[in-house]
Amino acid sequence: MSTSLLRAEDIGDEAPPGRHFMPGGPRLTPAALVGSVVVVLAAFAARAVGLVRGFELWLDEMLYASLGHSVSLGSVPTLPDGPFFLHPPGYFLAEAAVINLFGIEGNSMDLVLQLRWLNAVIGALSIGLAFLLVWRVGNPVAAWATAGVLAVEPFVLRNNSRVFLETLGMAAALAGLLIIVAVMIRPRSRYRVAKQLAAGLLLGYAVLTKDVYVLATVAPVLAAALWRRTLPLRDALRILTATAVPYTVYLIFLAVNGLLDAWVWAKTNGIRRMIGIEQTTGFNEEGSPSLIGRLLDQLGQFGTSYLLLAIGPVTGVILCFSKVASRRLIGLTALVLGMFGVYSAAFGTLEEQYGYPVLFVGALSAGVCAVELVERRARWRTPVILFAVAFVALAGALGIRALVTVDNGFVQVRTWMQENLPADALISVSNSTGEVAFDDDPRVGVWPSAPLMQEAGANYIITQDLPTSLGYGYARPEMLEWLKANADPVFSAAGPTNGMTVVWWVDDAVLAQGAADDIGSPAATFETER
Repeated sequence: MSTSLLRAEDIGDEAPPGRHFMPGGPRLTPAALVGSVVVVLAAFAARAVGLVRGFELWLDEMLYASLGHSVSLGSVPTLPDGPFFLHPPGYFLAEAAVINLFGIEGNSMDLVLQLRWLNAVIGALSIGLAFLLVWRVGNPVAAWATAGVLAVEPFVLRNNSRVFLETLGMAAALAGLLIIVAVMIRPRSRYRVAKQLAAGLLLGYAVLTKDVYVLATVAPVLAAALWRRTLPLRDALRILTATAVPYTVYLIFLAVNGLLDAWVWAKTNGIRRMIGIEQTTGFNEEGSPSLIGRLLDQLGQFGTSYLLLAIGPVTGVILCFSKVASRRLIGLTALVLGMFGVYSAAFGTLEEQYGYPVLFVGALSAGVCAVELVERRARWRTPVILFAVAFVALAGALGIRALVTVDNGFVQVRTWMQENLPADALISVSNSTGEVAFDDDPRVGVWPSAPLMQEAGANYIITQDLPTSLGYGYARPEMLEWLKANADPVFSAAGPTNGMTVVWWVDDAVLAQGAADDIGSPAATFETER
């Protein structure tokens, strides 16, 4: 068959001479590159505003910071109970490099607060990459709108402002996807093979940060080779071969050092959790609060986030039928991740961080889909523009509110304790986040019931009313109610994550009566001695 008889979608986005064909998007002109720099700077500025005071400490980020610190000392990722293989080491390697480069040190809380700047930078770069990708596959207006949403979208801000793995994984995946799209649009460009191998390595590094990114990298590339010849099979195999390299090197390292069995055990248990065979975390865990209830409770905070999560699979399906091959690749990525989100919500271990790649790619596909719809039906131009303007405005309003809201109860408590409590005071924490946050303070222990407080000689206890009332943490809800009725609040800080974080002082006589009444027992599993 001659080249002139091939359909444009069969050979990528570059049409045969003389054929009219919808382009993949405008070239990356100097204006696009300058625009991406503006986007990155603006996104970083937004993240810098609330980085320390706007996002409460989270247990996972303190553990991830500790893992990065262990790698910086020359070991495999390690927690106090031993080597950690639940997640691969891609992010911890980046943390270690930053820790050694800048000489970062300190306790768990200080380490997290400093490493958050790493994610703020990576998150801002991710939005610059998203801007370039939508510019190339869609058009400049869609690129600016998509970047505007992602720069201030509250759920994206929340993840970029904490020490979470997903931010780096998304940045690496976007960089790889951008290179693949560039080659698809200009398949006869120089260094085609080298570019595809580089893209594959970037996709592989995304998987090396968290295994779930296989759904944003390997799965869409495989699907693209099968669906309407979106990506030539030879190109897909070349990309996937390079994608496998980072993780393969990691597995070889484990095998050489006799750690492969431990990795297999950790991964087996992790997969069982992710697909829902074991429910130990997430909204589908027995006893956890209702997912629908939590969605309704947080609608005022994350309304745009929920909409992006919902429309991601829909826009993905629409783009899968685009005449433009690069748009189909975006659609396949959004569809795969969107279906994963649906499955996780219904059957798997739906945890908050899982939503980040789903939402981020959903925003990309929504921006590109808007261009696709207007090109297909000119009469849809006005409603699409009106919806986009309203959505960007709503995301901006929610994002600005998130940035100016103070939500750092643990930091405030630490400052108050340093300035007001004597060296011999004993303070109990009531959840695992507090336990790790104050792990270097000899005055702090885990005594979340009246009998344990009396036994330890602790007259102070730190509580967070929102997680405790939902059944999370060490303290039982009845303990919190008893404190409200019988103890004195000596310090309090409000925030959307934990509600009221309160330091309570309990008089000896009141504590003795509470211990006699066995208030707060039995507590969750924990060690009573530090």
